[in-house]
Amino acid sequence: MKKLLLVLLSILTFMMVACSNQSSGDGGKEKIALLMADLGNPFFHVLRDAVVKQGEELGYEVIVYDGQNDPSKQPSQVEDALQQGVSAIVINPGDESSTANALRDAIAQDIPVVTVDRSVDVEGVLSYLVTDNLKGGKLVGEWLQGKLPEGGTVIHIEGVIGTAPQRERGGGFLSVIDPEQNPDSKFEILDTAVGDFSMAPAESAMSDFLAKHNDIDVVFAQNDTMAVGVARAIETAGRQDDGIIVIGFDGAKEAYDLIDKGEMAVTAVQDFEFIGSEAVNYVHNFLKDGKKPEEKVLVDVYMSDEKK
Repeated sequence: MKKLLLVLLSILTFMMVACSNQSSGDGGKEKIALLMADLGNPFFHVLRDAVVKQGEELGYEVIVYDGQNDPSKQPSQVEDALQQGVSAIVINPGDESSTANALRDAIAQDIPVVTVDRSVDVEGVLSYLVTDNLKGGKLVGEWLQGKLPEGGTVIHIEGVIGTAPQRERGGGFLSVIDPEQNPDSKFEILDTAVGDFSMAPAESAMSDFLAKHNDIDVVFAQNDTMAVGVARAIETAGRQDDGIIVIGFDGAKEAYDLIDKGEMAVTAVQDFEFIGSEAVNYVHNFLKDGKKPEEKVLVDVYMSDEKK
């Protein structure tokens, strides 16, 4: 009888431990870290919200980090994410090299990494999911050629120097508009400034250009946040009646507000909602089934002067 009681007690203890382990395993969600370069840019909220929404729908907890437009912050944020026990990382890099070592540690731990909007200089990233910025820049140039077939004078406001969006948007645009690259172009590049994809530097640079030039026909700002700064500078200088064509890049709400008021002409739209949700799908499919996406996925851009 004593032996029987010991056997029953052992079985009961085993079942209690098993149930306890099962409960603790089901209670904690897997985590995805989302590292954003700069949530001070309102358009990046679209990407953040898409990642969080898709992640939660698939049963993940999404931990969001803001790099505050300071690339030096992201390495420690990656380390923090690893300490939090994340299963995957989706990152919008501040630049292409500062996070490399930290991401190598993540990849060495078999944690899938998807970069969005910008690439990062490290081997083993699961996928680089990005707007086709080169094509988008060319599209802006072609739109401008159609708008002003006789050409005109152009101001070019660039983003963060060295980032893929800055290089590719500018490269695509100049390949069409700059006479040094396209002998058939009838445009003249009056001036170029670095706006760091931020409103205040773009506004300041545009203020200087308005004081310097009386004959500005076009301003291409490499994102909508900078285009807002450009529009503010034009208004402050009282140059609204000059007919300056302001072009942005993103498809942000702020751009459409300015388009509605006649203070901006058009924006090149990138689909951050698709990019964000698809990035989560990539890591989810890899974690659950080992399915790998394409190493580099380019998402098309289109020109728009009204919100779809």
